[in-house]
Amino acid sequence: MSGVVDTRVARGFSPVMSKGDRMKRTLIGLVVAAIALVAVAERPANAQDLQQRLAAVKQSVTANQQALRSYTWLEKTELSLKGEVKATKVDSCRYGPDGKVQKTPVVQPPPPEKKRGLRGKIVANKTAEMKEELQATVALIQQYVPPDPGLIQVVMNAGTASLGQAGPELVAFNFPGYAKQGDALTITFDKAITALRQIDVETWLEKPEEPATLRVVMQSMPNGISFPGSIVLNIPASKIEVRITKSNYQKLAM
Repeated sequence: MSGVVDTRVARGFSPVMSKGDRMKRTLIGLVVAAIALVAVAERPANAQDLQQRLAAVKQSVTANQQALRSYTWLEKTELSLKGEVKATKVDSCRYGPDGKVQKTPVVQPPPPEKKRGLRGKIVANKTAEMKEELQATVALIQQYVPPDPGLIQVVMNAGTASLGQAGPELVAFNFPGYAKQGDALTITFDKAITALRQIDVETWLEKPEEPATLRVVMQSMPNGISFPGSIVLNIPASKIEVRITKSNYQKLAM
């Protein structure tokens, strides 16, 4: 009927979409679809990339640890209480056939001056206590240094390992629940995952509510093999610090 006016036209709407509008809507649809496809495709790629990087970490740690078994080195261990060094030992170290580190003392601390009576007993008890503390803290350090590829694999299998940026040319891999519940091992590599730079640990010695921190700064030999140059364990609640310095790496004669 000619007298009837389409209200859509009267309101400024065209009942027929123009060619330009159809093209614009088509492009928008394609962009939205492309974004959705990229979002879906990136998830498996990122997960796969993380697994590849984690596998590279495990391989690098394993190869470096295997290479260190053909060396001897000197190891100085100091235990400090409230900032004062209470115990020191220096050992010559090497790996035995069973893969465990064998230590031979090269510097014996001077025997403490014997004191008589009650004071002598107190000194003897304190010396024994410090020796036990040193053994316990060194045992804790050995749970994390060097990193155990088997424990790394367990965290990888659990799917809780993560990757982060530690600097312009550094990447950090975090392994929560590495050796005990509530701990975390972080290994920092160069961007190519060829050189181990640093190890950081958040853990505890006797009780989870008394945390301990461990930092290992790696050094490299001319051939590229990395070794823990310095290891520092801090237990703030006990005011205890253990510092281990490794040096003088020498290749064993074959």
